Amino acid sequence: MKAVRFHSKGGPEVLVLEDVAEPIVRSGELLVRVEAAGVNYADTVRRWGDHYPIPTPLPFIAGGEIVGTVEAVGEGVSREWIGRRVLGAPPAGGYAELATVHESAAFAMPEGLHPHQGLALFIQGLSAALILKHAGRLQKGECVFVEGAAGGVGSIGVQLARLYGAGTIIAAASTDEKRARAVQLGATHAIDYGAPGWPQELRRLSGDHGIDVVMEMTGAPVFSEVMGVLAPGGRIVVYGIASRQPYQIPSERLIAKGQSVVGFYLGLFLKDRPLIDALLNELAGFTHSGQLSVNIGGVFPFADAAHAHRLLEGRQSAAKLVLVPHI
Repeated sequence: MKAVRFHSKGGPEVLVLEDVAEPIVRSGELLVRVEAAGVNYADTVRRWGDHYPIPTPLPFIAGGEIVGTVEAVGEGVSREWIGRRVLGAPPAGGYAELATVHESAAFAMPEGLHPHQGLALFIQGLSAALILKHAGRLQKGECVFVEGAAGGVGSIGVQLARLYGAGTIIAAASTDEKRARAVQLGATHAIDYGAPGWPQELRRLSGDHGIDVVMEMTGAPVFSEVMGVLAPGGRIVVYGIASRQPYQIPSERLIAKGQSVVGFYLGLFLKDRPLIDALLNELAGFTHSGQLSVNIGGVFPFADAAHAHRLLEGRQSAAKLVLVPHI
């Protein structure tokens, strides 16, 4: 079968399309014929060789998010899965024509959604919902700051913050077009956090109270500036480090103001099937009703995986990027 993998860590150029052996279906797993795979920030982290919660052995087939049809099942798995379209979160191997995913990380594709929409709601949508609702404990009327607001998680985060009752939503994005899009999606304000004086503008827009919940994915030095605007009891939820610059967390400030910095890893939440099924249905309902807009920024064949990674890392895409075996 065809798969995209890398034999050494590095930039997008290390991704190569090549013939590899089909995966072996082990106990508890599903074999999925991949229809499409999502391109996510985590894929670039593992490609660079940066710290990640699970190992990245070489050669490595990237891809932790797929949609496709179950072709076979391993020992201990009901054959009722066979023929069903699923959304899956394999630990690796998604950029391939066939992939295995553990039954516990496979979920029924909500009816009525295009497969690419399903992908966007799976990793990005679930992440945004869990960051706001659970890790960030967003309460109605609170002020939310969404970094990378034009990206996959950020664009959904802006919309969900509005749907979940946030009082003020401040979006950050790098271009006029992206900021205008964020406002269109429901942000109260949009700022350029690459412009001089942006921390002062963030402080002004957040008012005397400050920011209650931060969707943080940038890293230092943005993190340090945002800490200065965090409200008493405020929560920063860290789900990425796009700058690849580590954080310096002032613990004494957290104590004095009762603030918290929370790490977010979706894989830990996927173990709670009732929660994930409920959230997927909620997100699908928002999409069907028109309350939630899911944009696809590009669909590329496996052979163009490196190009898709460049778009993601260069912040040249304002929506979900998708890889497919063939176009």
